[in-house]
Amino acid sequence: MKKHYSNLVAFLLFFTIGTLGFAQEKMEQDSSKISSYYLEEVAVSSGRVPQLYSEQARIITYIGAEDIQKMPAQSFDQILKYVASVDLKSRGPLDIQGDVIIRGGTFDQSLVLLNGVNMNNPQTGHHNLFLPVDMEAVNAIEVLEGPASRVFGANAFTGAVNVQTKPMDKNNIYAHAMFGDFNLQKYVGRVNLTSGKTRHMINASYNKSDGYTKNTAFERANAYYHGAYDVKGGTFDLTAGIVDKDFDANAFYGDSDTQHERVRLMHGSLRYTNNGKIKVSPMVYWNRTYDHYQWWKDNPVADNHHKVDVAGFNLNTIIPWKLGKTSIGADVKYEGILSTSLGKDINPIEVPYDNSVTYKKGDERFNYSLFLEHNIILGKFTASAGIMLNYNTQIAADSSSNGFNVFPGIDMSYELSNSLRVFTTLNTSMRLPTYTDLYYAGRNNIGNPNLKEERATTLELGLKYEKNGVNASVSAFRRWGTNIIDWVQVDTTAEGKSIFQPQNYNELTMNGITFNASLDFRRILHPEAFLHSIQFSAAYLAADQNANDLGTNSRYVLDYLNSKETLGITHSLFVKGLSANWQLTHQNRNGGYNDFEKGEVDYKPFFVMDAKVNYNIKRFNIYVEASNLFDVEYHDIGNIPMPGRWARAGVKMDLDF
Repeated sequence: MKKHYSNLVAFLLFFTIGTLGFAQEKMEQDSSKISSYYLEEVAVSSGRVPQLYSEQARIITYIGAEDIQKMPAQSFDQILKYVASVDLKSRGPLDIQGDVIIRGGTFDQSLVLLNGVNMNNPQTGHHNLFLPVDMEAVNAIEVLEGPASRVFGANAFTGAVNVQTKPMDKNNIYAHAMFGDFNLQKYVGRVNLTSGKTRHMINASYNKSDGYTKNTAFERANAYYHGAYDVKGGTFDLTAGIVDKDFDANAFYGDSDTQHERVRLMHGSLRYTNNGKIKVSPMVYWNRTYDHYQWWKDNPVADNHHKVDVAGFNLNTIIPWKLGKTSIGADVKYEGILSTSLGKDINPIEVPYDNSVTYKKGDERFNYSLFLEHNIILGKFTASAGIMLNYNTQIAADSSSNGFNVFPGIDMSYELSNSLRVFTTLNTSMRLPTYTDLYYAGRNNIGNPNLKEERATTLELGLKYEKNGVNASVSAFRRWGTNIIDWVQVDTTAEGKSIFQPQNYNELTMNGITFNASLDFRRILHPEAFLHSIQFSAAYLAADQNANDLGTNSRYVLDYLNSKETLGITHSLFVKGLSANWQLTHQNRNGGYNDFEKGEVDYKPFFVMDAKVNYNIKRFNIYVEASNLFDVEYHDIGNIPMPGRWARAGVKMDLDF
């Protein structure tokens, strides 16, 4: 029962507060495994040429595996909620469905990558965070703020999230069992095997819950493999994964409380990287998604079935020479859909998992990109300038365009001192409409096949400070958007309900300021310091006044966070091996939503605290944690209340052999 877990965990968490005054500073040096990296020395990917974090002229949040293990989180959506520049709008918790929004954009404008592979779903951005790997098999998560079309291609409109996996260089077995409120259960297994020149990582997980309110139960299972094979002259990286989510979807897409959805994804990629001075890295990848959506659960009369294939080839070449490093690359991507409702009329094709239904709609498009980038370091000055030449068959089909577009950009920084750097960036980006934008036809929503691609130019100026465990940054940006797509009210039904359709808007300008700071006291003070670390981040956004002309008709564009602040604290407790992590988040969302019963309602600001107590003993970790510790009522999306206090407890084993 909920009370049983919640009261127990709440007692344990609040008990830790009372022990702080009696805490001993003595702590075993590897109690939480002090991070094996210094952030300044981490190579991150904001360009075609990887650079050290300390040399970047971009704002990147890097979350390592050890940080992830300390957090009171069981899923990607929970982790991303702790990043101030990310507005993670959840319909279903624990990765059931979360929309990734960066710097006041929309969920379709953020790019999600898995080891550099584009995972965005052309059917709808609601599936972009649907990954075939469990959080506990991840090596790192990078969040890039700002546009990156010249680096990652179309759809990196406002930013990108790159999830990285990596086989270990040792034999290791990992197991995790977790239980919590609402009959929540999670089981995770991971094996790393090393033999000669090969390294293998296999991950599988299963989690389920009866749901925190009516019709919110779910099941999720995944299996994932990442292998690295050293051969003469280079290394092959092979990834393969499958994930299956079956979940109730109360009020996800309308006023039905009996909605249900099942989504399955199959993924594969193969990359080769040579060992030469000139780096050549070709890659092929493929993603297939099956989506079965029901407006009325167990009643097929209003079901939608979709099959989406995304396949591509990517090539990146890095050439070092006396004037820096030059990258030349190309990307070819196919996006196709078969559907019962999205696309143009086609000859019927049987749905693989239900031979009583046929796909009667479909569409496809090809995207071709050429990349050129040059990176140079001249004393204290660094610059990365590049351009993407893009051709898209969908854009070419529009009589007003030949399908070709050019997207340039430049990032520059200057080192004011050994620890302080000023930077500025000017980048362009684009986003193609999804198949839902183009073709959807439902009870209260109608697609628009005449939509044009979104475009934006973003200017940013900021400062970065890095020294001996202290990292901080502040930046201000302005994004000029054109042809921005938003679902707006165009009519009403006979019953008086709104009918929405996506439209292009000529101009929309977003302004923002972001601030990030982290203090690693085990570097600043002592490796055994009682206080491990503090992270603080904040983001403040405002659209130009003319954007308000959309008024309450806007469904997504004006539904952004005016402000968000996050605070994370990790510290030791009074027993050897015992530590706690606290995550505090404050959000204030612009605008409101149309409540099914009350009509127009403004979003209310809210404050949420999550907490976790870890006990490490030899190769085992025992923990208790809770999200929304104070049981706050709040909404990420209108008409979908988020869970109250949700307590969990678990045991992990991490064994080398």
